[in-house]
Amino acid sequence: MTTRNHSILAGRAGILVVALALLALPACGKKGPDGDSPAAVGAKDALADRPAIGSATPKVDVLAFIGYECQFCRNSSAELLALADANAAQMRVRFLNLPLDVHEHSVDAAKGAVAAQNQGAWRKYYEKMMAAGAVSRDTAIAWAVETNLDAQRFKKDMDSPETAAQIAADVALAGAFGVTGTPSYLVNGHLFQGVQSAEKWKQTIAEEITRADALIAAGTKADTVVTSLVATNAPDRAPAWVKHIVGGEKAPDMPVPAEVKRRSGVGSVTINSAGAGTAGIQYNQPVRLGPESTDDKTVWKVAVRADDPRQGPEYAQVTMVLFEEFQCPFCKKLQPTIAALRAKYGDKLRVYFKHNPLPFHAQAMNAAEAAEAARTQGKFWQLHDLLFAGQDTLDPKMIRGQAEKIGLDLAAYDNALASHGAAARIQADVEQAAALGARGTPNIFINGRRLVGAKELPVLEALVDEELAKADAQVAAGTKLADLYDKQIAEGKLLDSLDSKTVTIDTKGAPSRGPDAGAIEIVTFQDLQCPFSARLDPHIRAIEKEFEGRVRVQWIDFPLSDIHPNAQLAAEAGKEAAAQGRFWEFHEVVMADQEKLDADGLVARGKKAGLDAGKLKAALKSHKWQATVQADRKKGDDLGVKGTPTVYLNGHKFEPQLGFSANTFRSAVRRLLGTR
Repeated sequence: MTTRNHSILAGRAGILVVALALLALPACGKKGPDGDSPAAVGAKDALADRPAIGSATPKVDVLAFIGYECQFCRNSSAELLALADANAAQMRVRFLNLPLDVHEHSVDAAKGAVAAQNQGAWRKYYEKMMAAGAVSRDTAIAWAVETNLDAQRFKKDMDSPETAAQIAADVALAGAFGVTGTPSYLVNGHLFQGVQSAEKWKQTIAEEITRADALIAAGTKADTVVTSLVATNAPDRAPAWVKHIVGGEKAPDMPVPAEVKRRSGVGSVTINSAGAGTAGIQYNQPVRLGPESTDDKTVWKVAVRADDPRQGPEYAQVTMVLFEEFQCPFCKKLQPTIAALRAKYGDKLRVYFKHNPLPFHAQAMNAAEAAEAARTQGKFWQLHDLLFAGQDTLDPKMIRGQAEKIGLDLAAYDNALASHGAAARIQADVEQAAALGARGTPNIFINGRRLVGAKELPVLEALVDEELAKADAQVAAGTKLADLYDKQIAEGKLLDSLDSKTVTIDTKGAPSRGPDAGAIEIVTFQDLQCPFSARLDPHIRAIEKEFEGRVRVQWIDFPLSDIHPNAQLAAEAGKEAAAQGRFWEFHEVVMADQEKLDADGLVARGKKAGLDAGKLKAALKSHKWQATVQADRKKGDDLGVKGTPTVYLNGHKFEPQLGFSANTFRSAVRRLLGTR
């Protein structure tokens, strides 16, 4: 099996993103009950203070170099933890920070990991950050507050020279061992770069344990067997291992964050240009996986429509549903595998296509609409194949040329694309994907059981065979083939962005906009210094425009003073702005620039928003609105609000799986209005 590596070359004019095939696998570590005490690591070990899982005298010693903002580390995070836990008796995984220069917040995230480790909470931090939609200093500190860590100590530790030195030492070790990207693993000296398959891990661990047992039987001491294996496995790295790991000598300094270098073995490359001389990082596979999402035993309720594109018979023992998009290189990589499955299983397998165009692929939505135009003319699969084949040149002109090539009625095609008539249907697929936890592409469902990424043929065959055996038994027991799939997914799982419970929220005096009796009431708990709050309002504005006259929006202050030192004062300024009838104008000015929100900065923003500056200045000096702000904060505390922004729709807490966006708001609003 070929291992691909995550390599990125950043430049001022753009970003070169190397796309890796997703091979689902293991991820992460601990040192004691929560993965943070050094109990599991030998006292003489140079890395005794690093997070680790496993034996103090392992037969397989793994150094995992990770970055908390690296998508490929995230993709494999849960699996790595599971691997380490399952093999803890004979194996040890130690986790080292390798922040990369292409990840803007990587150093802050690494500092947060060390700060969490200092309070015995590294593993919780690891799991939280790997599942987070975005990682930054604010995210790290907010997590510390939410989990009741000592926030002041956490921030102090993040900024301490000791923390910086530990991260620098980890990066230096990476350099000493020739590690240039994340994730990378030194396994008894062997270097594996990129996400590793379960099969590869199993084989490697078994081989190393066998060799270790042989050495021990021949007289090698258990506490030196790894060093002996490193000498055999990687003679070029053995001196560095003896010097820096066994001997504890400091490795030569490297820049922090580390510069990523290109290596061979990449799967595919996409150039994402960045304007204004800055680099903007985009990934071809932004899947954010939690532990549950990699469990292929869970059955999901993956409904299909009668007119969804399908290959294979109308009814079959095994139903495969693919959530894909035409600009995703991993989806393209999957196509020959799907063809091989169909050839092997014939009429026992049917395959459905559903759309999930990702927002950072500029042509994905256009290609999806074109494919829908082809579907209405009975030629979906012909265009499907041509779009994947020509993925590197995908643009409207190319797509229209392919539509002409397969004989579509071009007048009808042009009308369909101009009117965006398929947009609602495609959006329904996107919303379904969210409800199924299918956050990236490709997501594969086999009789409702999910696999993520461009899986190899043996992996898919194994799951199809398992489901086929169960289906044959059900049919033999009397289930009609036409009823089989509905029965297979009848008890399937769906995620819901809206909490089923409703709460009553006291919004008396809250700044609001929209009709008093709007069909949709959006209540937000926010912080004027919170960067995530700053990103929320454009999504809400889009929904207000789309559902004009039906949405009421209300703001309740929830200042996170522990991490945002000016949040309380900014909230007081907001109350004064509301008293002067200009809250939303003030809100807009502040959210556009959240720097320097001290009294002078707030007064300056008040002037810009049209407030009486004298009254605002006096209110801030006297803290006229302090008690009112704290009363708002208590409302949130009483509801269990932990961070900002927190949103309620018609009393239901709104926690979309894909984060706040116009799309996720739209889906929830449609549900509440009964229009879906």
